[in-house]
Amino acid sequence: MFGMTKKQFLKRSKKCTGETGALILLIREIMNKEIHGKTSNRETSKQIEIIRKDIESIFFEFEKLKPPSKCFPLKQRIIHVLINFQEVIVVYSEYLTASREEMEEKSQNKLKESQELLEEFRKEFHSVTGEVNSLLNQPFFKKKD
Repeated sequence: MFGMTKKQFLKRSKKCTGETGALILLIREIMNKEIHGKTSNRETSKQIEIIRKDIESIFFEFEKLKPPSKCFPLKQRIIHVLINFQEVIVVYSEYLTASREEMEEKSQNKLKESQELLEEFRKEFHSVTGEVNSLLNQPFFKKKD
């Protein structure tokens, strides 16, 4: 596969961050519903599994991209962010499992850990998203006066 232009890479990066952003909103909604008892543990587990698969799909699709060398650090940051999001999902799944098995202390620790990881992830994600948007909005060719 041939390499991409900077603009192509940034457009794909924006698509990736857009899809990931939608999943962030979904995971927060699911977590809130489950914590407040508005959905069952099993239903939440099914939804989390779907989100996990979606994140994996986004990750593998993005990982295949061949950006220009000057964009490689940005690609690595985005991959790092996606891995962190997967970690949030894994820890939250561990909470659901511990909760289902009535391991109260472990479940509360995993819930707290998943919420903290989600907050850390969101901060990093917003930073990367801002960078992608900023780079995408920069003019690629300066006009001569």
